[in-house]
Amino acid sequence: MTKGHVFSTGNEVLLGDIVDTNSAFLCRQLKCLGVTVIKTSAVPDDMAALVKEIKSIASSADVCVMTGGLGPTSDDLTTQALAQAAGVELAMDDEAMRSMKKFFDKRGFDLTPANEKQAILPKGARFMENLHGTAPGFSIRIGNCRFFCMPGVPREMERMFDLNVRPRLKQITGDAAEIQVIRLTVFGMHEARVGDALTGFSKQFPEIHLGFRIRFPMIEVKLSQSKEAVSQDQRDSDDDSRMNQARQWVKKRIGSNLVSDQGLTLAEEVGRLLATRGHTLSVAESCTGGLVAHLVTDVPGASDYFLFSATTYANSAKEAILNVAHETLENNGAVDETTALEMATGVKTAGGSDWAVSTTGIAGPSGGSEEKPVGTVCIGVAGPLGAHSQRFMLDSGDRGRNKQLFAAMALEMLRRELVKK
Repeated sequence: MTKGHVFSTGNEVLLGDIVDTNSAFLCRQLKCLGVTVIKTSAVPDDMAALVKEIKSIASSADVCVMTGGLGPTSDDLTTQALAQAAGVELAMDDEAMRSMKKFFDKRGFDLTPANEKQAILPKGARFMENLHGTAPGFSIRIGNCRFFCMPGVPREMERMFDLNVRPRLKQITGDAAEIQVIRLTVFGMHEARVGDALTGFSKQFPEIHLGFRIRFPMIEVKLSQSKEAVSQDQRDSDDDSRMNQARQWVKKRIGSNLVSDQGLTLAEEVGRLLATRGHTLSVAESCTGGLVAHLVTDVPGASDYFLFSATTYANSAKEAILNVAHETLENNGAVDETTALEMATGVKTAGGSDWAVSTTGIAGPSGGSEEKPVGTVCIGVAGPLGAHSQRFMLDSGDRGRNKQLFAAMALEMLRRELVKK
């Protein structure tokens, strides 16, 4: 067993000024690479505390992935602390300096003496290039533990991990130690209902671990299995593998609430379906305030299918931009199935798209009535063969979460239309 430690540094982490997403990312990655994380820790920007923790890790772990403290300021102490714990001197690393100079030159910035400090590494350390920032990373062995030191900025850290750390860890653990993972996403079922639907999984597939994770407003079902437990025949024939059998077993029991058996979000799956069919989409929103459009366009490649968005809070905007009839709004109000239907058909025409989806509702905390309480949302979907709308009651007790639920339901209604044969 390869024992791992995930180590975060910085006062910002301990004070709660930033959320430590790095540790969660690294724990997931190490697990998939066959490294057993025995501990996670966070230490402030204090030399004595850093050196003490590093020495403790070196005596207990085989691998340590470490983030933070590689910047140009006086409170960035990681490099110095590692050198002190290893009992080596600091020296300018020519490869790190060339990489930093290239980064600065490309952007037209001057390389300052403060930045040059970042290229001073412990003697014997192995430089790791940072493609998205100024701070070079490095690895160094202290005792029996290999430390991988990366920047604290998540985007920089994740890219450096993929390019430099992952290949090294594969060499340490070997491919056989890797864990196969299948993720399936579910919408429209509470976690307890998903668990009930999958009762009997462990008896059917005792060698595969079943896990659940809430990614509000969705549920992720995760199947994982060590490659060491997989026979060569199964590796050569994926269609007949136990993991694939387990995937099909889960899909059958989740039924129509399954969004994706590839771990895609609602927006990603809707985008995939639109792109596969060569269809386009427009969106009209009131209560969600542009959230549906944001989710759709947050997916890389959305420009291939997303055409137009209108956030029409005011009734006058619904009339002028979406051609919602004045009589509809006068007689039924803004939160109504007919209004949602006319919003969807109106934005489809305005955008010239194959499909359109609309939202109008009451996210709260005020604005509700006995007839239309907070959490009421009406959603319309218009497509090549017609349009329809539906009313839902989706009150979570929080305005922000209600908006997320409304947007997810709009995408779910569209997804279900797209998968119809």
